[in-house]
Amino acid sequence: MKDTLFIRLLHHNDKGIVLSEQIAALREGCLGGELYAVLPDSFRQVPNTPFCYWVSERIRRLFAELPPFESEGRKVKVGLQTGDDFRFVRAWWEVPTGRILDGGRYVEKGKRKAQGSEKAEKWTEERIREFQARCRRRTCEGKRWAPFAKGGEYSPYYADIHLVVNWENDGMEVRNFVDPKTGKINSRPQNTDYYFRPGLTWPRRTQQFGPRILPSQCIFADKGCSAFIESNSSLFNLVNLSLMLSKSFQTLIELSLNAGDKTARSYEVGIISKIPTPNITDLKRKELINNIRQALLLKRFLDQTNEVSHAFGLPALLQISGYNLTDNMAEWERQIIKTEAKIAGIQAELDGVIYKLYEFTKEERKLEKREQSSVSINSEFEPEDEEYAADNIEMLPVNLTTALVAAKCMQLTANFLSWCVGVVLGRFDIRHALDSSLIPGVPDPFDPLPVCSPGMLMGPDGLPAKPGQIVSEEWLRARPDAATLPPEGSVKNPTISDDEYPIRISWDGILVDDPGFNGGQPHRDDIVRRVREVLELLWGDRAQAIEEEACEILGVSELREYFRKPSGFFQDHLKRYSKSRRKAPIYWPLSTASGSYTVWLYYHRLNDQTLFAAVNKYIDPKIAEVQRATSRLESEIAEGAGRGAASLRDRLNEGRALLGELQELREELLRVAGLPYKPNLNDGVIITAAPLHKLFRLRSWAKDTKSCWEKLGRGDYDWAHLAYTLWPERVKEVCRRDRSIAIAHGLEDLCEIKPSVAKRKGGRRRTKEEGVR
Repeated sequence: MKDTLFIRLLHHNDKGIVLSEQIAALREGCLGGELYAVLPDSFRQVPNTPFCYWVSERIRRLFAELPPFESEGRKVKVGLQTGDDFRFVRAWWEVPTGRILDGGRYVEKGKRKAQGSEKAEKWTEERIREFQARCRRRTCEGKRWAPFAKGGEYSPYYADIHLVVNWENDGMEVRNFVDPKTGKINSRPQNTDYYFRPGLTWPRRTQQFGPRILPSQCIFADKGCSAFIESNSSLFNLVNLSLMLSKSFQTLIELSLNAGDKTARSYEVGIISKIPTPNITDLKRKELINNIRQALLLKRFLDQTNEVSHAFGLPALLQISGYNLTDNMAEWERQIIKTEAKIAGIQAELDGVIYKLYEFTKEERKLEKREQSSVSINSEFEPEDEEYAADNIEMLPVNLTTALVAAKCMQLTANFLSWCVGVVLGRFDIRHALDSSLIPGVPDPFDPLPVCSPGMLMGPDGLPAKPGQIVSEEWLRARPDAATLPPEGSVKNPTISDDEYPIRISWDGILVDDPGFNGGQPHRDDIVRRVREVLELLWGDRAQAIEEEACEILGVSELREYFRKPSGFFQDHLKRYSKSRRKAPIYWPLSTASGSYTVWLYYHRLNDQTLFAAVNKYIDPKIAEVQRATSRLESEIAEGAGRGAASLRDRLNEGRALLGELQELREELLRVAGLPYKPNLNDGVIITAAPLHKLFRLRSWAKDTKSCWEKLGRGDYDWAHLAYTLWPERVKEVCRRDRSIAIAHGLEDLCEIKPSVAKRKGGRRRTKEEGVR
């Protein structure tokens, strides 16, 4: 068989010109450049026989000579397909923290067993299986939500697992998610024996292959393909991660995909499992592990300023002890650049090691670099965050660069103010900003994710703090790392009183936008007043200057303007707390029509008395205050005249308008409270917020919550606790014919459909593992 000629033009813009040049060269008997002569049978060595003509014969031969990735104890798997992510999946910050699968005490015991010896690795196969059994048991003990790796954006090495999935009672509700009309199962819980194991995961469809750590205690999805190692040490996972991140490995993936459009990549398990894998000596293995551990620490460092990450410690502007916000921003940017440079250096070392293991020649390396030049392996930011990278591109127009810098400064300032609100509501621990030594150390990459991020205010049980149950500094210092609690009984004084904590906490979860009326003082729980208390504690006599600087950066005349306008604080907050199609803000502004008065509710303190408390403790006293003020104004107007009287009449009209809006706000809150309103955080943010949709001033959020409310009324979400609270008879009727919804409400006894093996879509019989439980 003769060689076939190929001309590669993918990297050229002027394809017609290059094609003509290559044809002319061919006529003169010259090969090279973009001309390749390949024997077609050579393609059969690569799985699926792609036309990978641009690489050497030696590289194609690797697929025949080296063992595939899925061998020698390595397994590549796809995981859970819920069939309805809106129902079964949440952002981790929107569910009750106490219902999230936990592992702090277990990890602490395992750490003590392995301490002091590099060979005594904690995650042995025996302990992994023991841990998996514990996780399954805990799902039957009230731990409803398990971390859920569902792909996400391109982020090699490390990415926070920001989703959780309902796996209560070992996934009973998900396993019974059957179409009541056809009897076909909608969910697909695949490879459940690998749930909760430490491993590696990657998004199935991204711009480039991006493997990263999969911590223990996670369930992985069909879109979050995962790899595992069945051996006596999970350290091999780090070796495999090094291999998979290498340019060599990714070159071999590209050959298998044989696609020119990098936006259309789909990194299926069938592709990854067949990639040839070189033998890695013990010496090289140790080198790779050391490098990858450093890279993981650096990547986690970049994530520790992300308020919605499990790694969050402090906002970026408090990571630096500068004179003002601008200085802190500049220094933080320098740290980011240095960190990314270090990661790039580690990647280069890693590539060098793997090149040698695959025996890539210099020419093969040059070709590989050209093929991958269009995508940066170290890209970590989402499209809306590309200013981090763009800032360092010298060719950007000055006006665009200036705009990007301004946007980044605004984002950092908004993040800082968001943290301040979290401090006064008891979500975050201000002591970490006052003494950075209190921040816990970094856990092992494969340790379970903590149910509270390191920066959160906690109780001694590792859950969010409650009144009288704030952990002491002694407890914080005794904590080994963010995933591990101090050994039981090891801390003499584990808690402090609320009075000993540096700042007053609004335990009822309610703040107000109330600057006072007609010369009155701001309310004790006024949101701006409370934020200023945080600034004063952090900055002392410079607090006022810091506030003014923050306002200048945000483009507002005063701090209240930022908190009051819908496009200010709440819009920033909504964007910050939205991810993977989950819009889940936890600070809710319930406002009068004009925004003259707002009640801010903290989602995690909601209960069936919260709306009554807002009326009785805040709105009714405010109405009484305004009534008294308007009465005084009426008396003053009756006694006076002239210019002063005109000013008084303006204030009187303002007071009457405010009074009318307060009455309307009061009526709407009491109407919703009387539905009745019994929030259950397992429903998630948007369903819980839906009955209050009339009180949100940000149009997009008001529209989303209204739409959700209408769907609740139609019966689209009868699995929700709120649906059962408001329409119990309708939901009970649904439970009679839908076992999954009956399980959701604990009404299995009503269900007339007996548990049985359901038919799968496509006719395939269910395995015993996938059967209804």
